Amino acid sequence: MSEPSIVGLQPWLPRLLSRWRWWTEPIRAERLAAFRIGLAAILLIDVLVAYLPGVDDFFGPNSLGSPEVFAGRRELPRWNWSLLSSVNDSRLFYGTIAAWAGAAACLLLGLSTRTSAMIAWVLTISVMNLNYYLHNAGDRVRVIGLFYLMLCPSGVVWSLDHWWRRTKLKRDQDSGENQVSAGGSVFIHPWPLRLLFVQMAVIYFFSGFFKMMGSQWRSGTSLHYILADLGWTRFSHAHLPLPYWATRLLTWSVLIWEIGFPILVLSSITRTITLWIGVVFHVATAISLELGTFPFYMLCFYLPLIPWERYVERWRQKKDARTYSNEAKKRAGAPSVPSIL
Repeated sequence: MSEPSIVGLQPWLPRLLSRWRWWTEPIRAERLAAFRIGLAAILLIDVLVAYLPGVDDFFGPNSLGSPEVFAGRRELPRWNWSLLSSVNDSRLFYGTIAAWAGAAACLLLGLSTRTSAMIAWVLTISVMNLNYYLHNAGDRVRVIGLFYLMLCPSGVVWSLDHWWRRTKLKRDQDSGENQVSAGGSVFIHPWPLRLLFVQMAVIYFFSGFFKMMGSQWRSGTSLHYILADLGWTRFSHAHLPLPYWATRLLTWSVLIWEIGFPILVLSSITRTITLWIGVVFHVATAISLELGTFPFYMLCFYLPLIPWERYVERWRQKKDARTYSNEAKKRAGAPSVPSIL
């Protein structure tokens, strides 16, 4: 059996958190890799589908993001920066979108993972701040996710980086130059995924908090008007006529769920149902409302909560059993069973 390994930085924690196993006990690296793959996949689709076809319309001179479009509008000073603030050549914008898509693809494959995450993060902020009227609060979620991926070892499994490193270790083992095992389970320190979970709870709580300030949410009429607004919904209310009482119940349910999320996930009794409500909520809003990629980015926050290590271990056990069976049949002179794993 190969020995497990723990990778990544172990940060200093206050005394209260250092005694809490949730913050200190290492977890399998597959959970962080799943978050990386999900976020990178949505980012790549987002860049190619939402940004690339409209580069000339969104950025540069005489576009919707041109400074003269909002020249007469007074605004508070913004502390935002962009690498593209002085770019006027449309060809450079196409090059930026291509580099952005390339960084997302490399992040998806796990090629130079941290460098790819850093490039994607810088270009994401640069594009957002170049035309911030094109984006909404949901696009901030991908910035948060990319920032964490810059700081943590998300490419130690399920990546080209991992495959090349493992291949090199096996080659060194065969030549007798390295005694470090190339296999074994890989663990990471849990702080990045714990912070992501806390971030998700904060997002839900403040979303519900600001909804609570609106009279339509408190009265339960908000979703009724949203689902009847063709600027928001994907389906006409005539084709999907939900009764008024149902929309009121859904409005209050969303409000209670968002505000109560930080408390509900603390208890093992309500945690699972609370998380499943979140998954159903984002899938339903992605299908029914024009929210862009926001529901998909939020669903990426749920990927680390799936016990991927169980499926990995089952796959390894099946692979080992098939390998053992083939070797036994070879020793017995029987034809081996071809492996498809």
